[in-house]
Amino acid sequence: MADWSRLPYDIIHKVSTHLIAIEDFLAFSAVCCSWRSVYLAKQWHPGCQIPLLMFSDYENSSSRSFFSLYRNKVCNSELPEARSKRCWGSSSGWLVTIGNDLKIHLLSPFTHVSVSLPPKSSLRVHFGEILDWCDIIEKAFVFRKPCTTDANEDDMVVMIIYGPLKQLAFCRPGYSSWKSIKTASYGGIIDVAYVRDQIFALNIMGVLLVIDIDIQTVNNISFQQSAMHVASSLPHWDWDQLFLVESSGNLWMVCQDRSGSRIESVKFWVHSFDFNRRRWIRLSNLGNHTIFVGDSYSVSISGADCSNCKSNSIYFVDKKSEQRWPCREVHVYVGVYNMATGISEQLSFSPDTPISCSFPLWVTPTLH
Repeated sequence: MADWSRLPYDIIHKVSTHLIAIEDFLAFSAVCCSWRSVYLAKQWHPGCQIPLLMFSDYENSSSRSFFSLYRNKVCNSELPEARSKRCWGSSSGWLVTIGNDLKIHLLSPFTHVSVSLPPKSSLRVHFGEILDWCDIIEKAFVFRKPCTTDANEDDMVVMIIYGPLKQLAFCRPGYSSWKSIKTASYGGIIDVAYVRDQIFALNIMGVLLVIDIDIQTVNNISFQQSAMHVASSLPHWDWDQLFLVESSGNLWMVCQDRSGSRIESVKFWVHSFDFNRRRWIRLSNLGNHTIFVGDSYSVSISGADCSNCKSNSIYFVDKKSEQRWPCREVHVYVGVYNMATGISEQLSFSPDTPISCSFPLWVTPTLH
């Protein structure tokens, strides 16, 4: 059997220059001590990464499964820090987690680094007594400026939509409490995106808002069409969800509609926000971009065709709840929608019915 640790440094370094995906970097570092030393010494600058799909939590298991579109395979990884917790992914490589102890953390599933965030007790949750612990936070986001490499710097922001009223709050690592953003006069918030160094939020009335966390203010963007007006002009009135997505400096809104019970009935429409004319413009196609949407965060990447990922398509995590006594049953599907053909297909690796409030989610891998 070959002794990989005896390879000359120059050859090991040459091998490392051919790595593309984060999962390759991590596998490279696990070969042996000498390979790991090269991994630690090299300044890695991997390109745009394809999000991984982290599967649901299963009972009596401390591991999680990740599906790589790039490698077209499922990998298992020990992740006891996320056991029996609800998680939300992000484009910065972090998960936001909450457990039945109501403690909230940032967790890197790739390095196992965990950062404590302010407790649930610092959130002003109206009618919180009607919620289970896993329903307190509806969505969570981790924003970081592109030039930032240290995840603990002050410009890293964690933002959440929480409570029955879909309120908005944020914090930074090291904060002792969550800072609430007063959005009550605008109604509940359904999604948030970070675009052009600004935080945008979409409320349940379809109004696009700009959030200034430095002075904790909310400003309404006045334009001719609200997102709700765009959505209600679709062929079907029973649209399912709206998502905000950053795409190469542009603000996109993704409208998802399910007209039936089968995954083939899921349709999408995409609009781009014109900052000059302050209105939404319908897009006929995404070009070489691919969008990933789900319960957690949404992200757009470009040039994905070379990574076993279809461009001009939308990968989505779709869930359907059924009220069955004595508890709610949730079915989860993962599919891809082709913008050119208007057809949704279920991906063959779609996970089974998840337990509790643990759902599949997208997380973009990083080395930081």
